[in-house]
Amino acid sequence: MKPRENDRPDVHGLESMAAYLDHTAFHKLLPRHDQAHRYDEQTAFLFSNLPGVTFLLGGNGAGTTTLSLCKVVQFLATNPAPRKDTPFWIIAETYEQTMNVCWKEKLDQLGLLPAEMIDLERIRWFKQDNGWPFSVPLKPRDEDPDHNWQLVFKSYEQGRSKMQGESIGGFLFVEQFPWGILEEVLRGCREYTFHGNKLAEFTPVDPVLSIRLQEMEEENALPNGWAIYRANTECAVEAGHVSRQWFDQFFGMIPESMRDVRMKGLWGGFEGLVYPEFDLAIHGLPEDWDLPPGCDHRRMIDWGFGVDNAFCCLFACRNGVGQWFVYDEYYSNDTRFSVIEHLKGISNRQPWPSTNSRYGVTWADPSSPNCLRIAESFCIHAPSYDSLNILAAKNSVEEGIELIKRLLKPDPLLASEDGRPQPRLMIVREKCPNLVRQMRTYRRLKSNKRGLNPRDARDEVLKADDHAVDALRYGVFSEAAMTGFTPSSMAREHNPLRHGIQIHSSRLSGRRR
Repeated sequence: MKPRENDRPDVHGLESMAAYLDHTAFHKLLPRHDQAHRYDEQTAFLFSNLPGVTFLLGGNGAGTTTLSLCKVVQFLATNPAPRKDTPFWIIAETYEQTMNVCWKEKLDQLGLLPAEMIDLERIRWFKQDNGWPFSVPLKPRDEDPDHNWQLVFKSYEQGRSKMQGESIGGFLFVEQFPWGILEEVLRGCREYTFHGNKLAEFTPVDPVLSIRLQEMEEENALPNGWAIYRANTECAVEAGHVSRQWFDQFFGMIPESMRDVRMKGLWGGFEGLVYPEFDLAIHGLPEDWDLPPGCDHRRMIDWGFGVDNAFCCLFACRNGVGQWFVYDEYYSNDTRFSVIEHLKGISNRQPWPSTNSRYGVTWADPSSPNCLRIAESFCIHAPSYDSLNILAAKNSVEEGIELIKRLLKPDPLLASEDGRPQPRLMIVREKCPNLVRQMRTYRRLKSNKRGLNPRDARDEVLKADDHAVDALRYGVFSEAAMTGFTPSSMAREHNPLRHGIQIHSSRLSGRRR
């Protein structure tokens, strides 16, 4: 992955920025000159003025938090507020981190926010003795005494619902965050057209939290006006911003696999990954892929009714040689929807002709008997809809995982016209983004309380962001159980699904009927 080479600021602007930084007691941390080839772009980040979200990904000790807060102050000092006490949110994982690190240590004690900008009498305190505020109003400009900015300190722990509704003038995310919270906070900026007011900085140590941004960058699919910059801890050492002794000690204990993450803010890998075999280059199908004729279709449901507990239904089909194609998904975190409303959404999502025997059973998570009973009487609650033909799925976790791992392996007996082996499980990536993401992030529990991706993970899967992969396992394993072809019943040397039939590329492409 190469660093970006566009959107570079002119070096001559550093003199005016130096004056600003000197005024805010930040002169000792003048941004380093960019070395894009080394993933160090402090100056580019500080001078960026983009309409979308601007990310600064950096190593530990690379100065990402301090520089991002400096950029916030720069924005507030140079942009008139649109109304009285216009909120600018500073959001970290906990209130204590937001107030103690962002406010007390850096904005206040380090002097990033000049005291003359603060309306001291109107500070709303959480713990005044600790110097922890909920909000800090800034003074209005002389020419516009009725409008001013207000720093408001927030926490990811509040959850997505607490980020809804309010109109804000900008935000800074400090450290990694759940993607759904960014969506809600970004929605709050819709009333104003400021540039340079949507910021996020973190070290991407938890790939689960950053997988969506990673996919956007790797696929060159960042939304218009978004950008990613990076900061390198080693460059911070060379500039005198970080002690060499600390650097040597800290990175001496970091495993090689995490060094680029911790030093340069590059994307990390997953240890304890359940499906390391999954590769979009092998298992991904394009959006214009067509359903092959003569397949048997199945729906696969995992119940869920919350922001972090999604309701998921996958639509999949299987051809005559046992090859599965997952071609669509229904995925909802909407807490307002009942079981019936979700089932209506499933029925409306894809045609499921009751007179066509190829469109068969809907396999569902067996752990919610109440949901199953409601689904069984779906036609009573929704008379205009066809029956779902729903059955409780087999929930053999490890056998189900083993079966999917076997299906992911390319099979020489299923070769395309160019001779490449085809796997027995493929996914239409644009139609199934949540399933694709979870196939890449589904992992096992950490082996101890330290570290996010331990090498010796316990033999149990992590129950987080797993609703699509669970639905896939329910359906695929239940179908195998009906025919008796589960992993425990299949000898390695004899796989009854192998018929020695070649799958030509013309069978895997073409237009959908």
